[in-house]
Amino acid sequence: MSSVLPDGYYYFFWFLEPALTIAGGISAIFDPKGFGGNLLPGHIERATKDIGTTSRGQMIVCELGSCFVLLALISLSLFYLFKHHLEHQPAIQETMIRGLLVPLAIADLLHIAVTLLPLPISHLKSPSQWTHILHCTVWITLTLFVVRISWLLGIGRKTCDKPASISRESSTRITTQAQTQRPIPLPTSQSQIQVEQLITDTLSDERPEEEVKPLPKKRGRPRKTPVADN
Repeated sequence: MSSVLPDGYYYFFWFLEPALTIAGGISAIFDPKGFGGNLLPGHIERATKDIGTTSRGQMIVCELGSCFVLLALISLSLFYLFKHHLEHQPAIQETMIRGLLVPLAIADLLHIAVTLLPLPISHLKSPSQWTHILHCTVWITLTLFVVRISWLLGIGRKTCDKPASISRESSTRITTQAQTQRPIPLPTSQSQIQVEQLITDTLSDERPEEEVKPLPKKRGRPRKTPVADN
């Protein structure tokens, strides 16, 4: 547990999950008829069995496949960056990975919910009658959710201190440096000089003229009269 992102978690999120997601996306994009028809057994809602053959159905199924591919590409890109560029900064690495896994975990639960809730109650209670696509959707997504929660709980990996303390120390250090540094004098432009001179002249014109007091005359010392010699 010497790493925030050990090799087991790394290869699961970077390789295994994208591979499974891309496989589902390719299946939906290149075979919308089979993907849409195999969501439910043939005897349930037979009118919608051929949804993949209609224009609306193809748009829905192919857009779902493109979303699968998008999620896979995001994991392929970001987890490689997390592993190879943030390994020497574990606190930042943990924060970035958590910021990605939390919304993905929420999306996993939402994906399972919107898949199971529309099913008829009789079919929902009989998993043995589920199609292979329905099984893959539920159990693979649930596995992804469990692994994400395990990482978020710190199971099998190194955990770091809260990044808030690091940011607080960094901000305190920056504030201290800013207070100790002397401001750099900036050169005054010619227009600024003219504006300052105009303001000075205006203020001097508005001041009342002060009475000029005569300077007191200096009293000279009396000259000594020379005494005549007898």
